[in-house]
Amino acid sequence: MRPPWGTGGRRPRAAASPMLLALAALAIVVGLLTDAAVRPASGATLTTTSPTTAGHSYRHGAVPLRHWSNATPQTSSPTQTSGPGAGAAKFARGGNPLLYAGGPVINGSPKVFLVFWGTQWGSQSLLGGYQAFSGDPQHLAPNLQAFLSGLGTNGELWSAIVTQYCQGALIGARSCPLLPSADHVAYPSSSVLGGVWEDTRAASPAAATATQIAQEGADAAAHFSHPANSQYIVVSPTGTDPDGWLDPVNGYCAYHDDTQDPAIGGVTGPDVPYTNMPYVPDVGAACSSFSSPGPNDGADETLSHEYAETLTDPYPSSGWNDRSGSEIGDKCENLVGGTPGGSIYLTLSTGTFVVQGLWANDLGTHGGCENVHSSVLVANPGKQRGSLSVPASLQISALDVRGLSLTYGALGLPTGLVVSPTTGLISGTPLHRGRFHATVDVIDSSGTTGVSFVWVIGR
Repeated sequence: MRPPWGTGGRRPRAAASPMLLALAALAIVVGLLTDAAVRPASGATLTTTSPTTAGHSYRHGAVPLRHWSNATPQTSSPTQTSGPGAGAAKFARGGNPLLYAGGPVINGSPKVFLVFWGTQWGSQSLLGGYQAFSGDPQHLAPNLQAFLSGLGTNGELWSAIVTQYCQGALIGARSCPLLPSADHVAYPSSSVLGGVWEDTRAASPAAATATQIAQEGADAAAHFSHPANSQYIVVSPTGTDPDGWLDPVNGYCAYHDDTQDPAIGGVTGPDVPYTNMPYVPDVGAACSSFSSPGPNDGADETLSHEYAETLTDPYPSSGWNDRSGSEIGDKCENLVGGTPGGSIYLTLSTGTFVVQGLWANDLGTHGGCENVHSSVLVANPGKQRGSLSVPASLQISALDVRGLSLTYGALGLPTGLVVSPTTGLISGTPLHRGRFHATVDVIDSSGTTGVSFVWVIGR
């Protein structure tokens, strides 16, 4: 069920403001939907503004403002389907994989700290057990807290998509070894919500600059004593225009960066990952990939995009990016909600929220967008060779990112070889020559992940 501030279904969208009408008139960049399987249904057309132009290089992973025309209202709420890789699209923004640039990722249980910036948020109260504010007409604050608190619960597999990426791989690599030296992005092992700060030192600027926003991120890190594996979300109050987010040409829903990015400059304090998040409900459906979203669906979808990109590329662009500079969320942001690989409604223990599909290098041969992923990571051992009557062994390397126990099974192994169901060690003495097409299945309570390879037995 939805949190208490979303009970009773979605609220009707208000009539478009003059600003949104201007956005509609000037939106010029069509969503790059290169696979026919993910094009809008029922004649709906999705266009976007361009959030990154010369002079805004710090707007990493910027989610564009969107505009719908001739759209059929979304009546269903697509939820996570069962099985690894369900709902996968072939590709969205090109088929290029993400490549490792040599920098850090967030490889411990992630923590997100929410900063509600300025006196405009008003007096505090509780709503559904979360901190709420009198100056928050759409209850964005408790919604974001519930979303972050619920990640990693209900066995959700959206959070598993990012775990295939790591630090410590070879520079330029598109995959990570399952070795202690390769620290993978972590699946949440505790509440992702690290803390909440209403910063009432002064009013949030009506039109904050990029430097002011980054400084607020650095101040938040100091306020929370900068714990490990953290990122900071600077949320501006309703009615403000931080860094020109409502610009009719370069408008955006959010972006992320680190506070010491030289393209911004002038920030004192620690160098930490932060996200600039305007009061997204102010623009209605313009930050959602669904044509008729709930009041906070666009905010949840936007936050999921920036959260995943910060995990995999916290100090842009030193983590995981493709050759064009796109990050894990950028490559899938233009898919229409509910289509393969696009955004879905994900049910957590704290409610139901929209999360964006993310890019998976390990999806098929070339990678693609998906909204769930197996919690099991398996290293493909590659082509194997052995000799008739000579003992052979091969250890299958696998990791369950949720800490679940694993069992193993195999088909097509060379005659005489078997796999241990508890350790994944393949051993035995080959009894026949030939070329064998082997598949090893690694199983946890969420499903089965298979890895296939060739094993040649000669004389």
